[in-house]
Amino acid sequence: MFLLALGCTAPCETTVTDRGVDWVGHCGDVYEMGTDTGPDHQQPEHTVTVPDFYLARTETTVGQYTDCVNEGSCRATASADGSSPEACTWGKDPELAMTCVDYSMADDFCTWAGGRLPSEAEWEYAARGLGQRIKYPWGNEPEPTCELASIATEECLSEGVKPVCSAPDGNTSRDLCDMSGNAFEWVADYFRPNYERTPRNGTAVKKEMEFTAMRGGGYNSIAPVKTRTRTFHPRDFYYSGMGFRCARDLD
Repeated sequence: MFLLALGCTAPCETTVTDRGVDWVGHCGDVYEMGTDTGPDHQQPEHTVTVPDFYLARTETTVGQYTDCVNEGSCRATASADGSSPEACTWGKDPELAMTCVDYSMADDFCTWAGGRLPSEAEWEYAARGLGQRIKYPWGNEPEPTCELASIATEECLSEGVKPVCSAPDGNTSRDLCDMSGNAFEWVADYFRPNYERTPRNGTAVKKEMEFTAMRGGGYNSIAPVKTRTRTFHPRDFYYSGMGFRCARDLD
């Protein structure tokens, strides 16, 4: 990386808005992805070099997705008959995270928006505030609360995904919203059961496998909403707790 003149902001520290998406710059670096003490599928901790990139400040909203549908570049729903299950967000509040999205729907939107789905390495680097050793986007403490993440607990009483950025106290150091909770998020990688044979340059796992990775935890999932949490689903699968956000190369 190069340094700009004193008083100037590096491109990787800027935020730009395009297609209704706020793209937040992340300066790349070397970090230790994963863990040596968590579940097997989060191991081993390994060194990854992430280049500069943009990541959407929010999960893709119903309003943003509607613009893509209206331009003919996105499908309205993932269901075969075109219907939208009641728990899904399509057609509802435009500020809600768009859910019931299969992989191809997410990929189509990101292409329309001028980006792509993030790699797991990029997603985790951003969730951990540029690769810090933290359990949650806000740090190691406190444990998740309704003010920090949109989660379904007796205290939070969540009945579904919420409008994006409903828990700003839990934002990352670069002010990304909902990197824990709200909707699980598709990423670009095919899912490997561990990190033994995954790229070390920040790119996604491209070798086709049965499942694709998802990150971030969700309001209706028992998975912990930690920065290293991973899950997986087939690319044609969807449900009311699945959404996504997009990344973009920083030229």
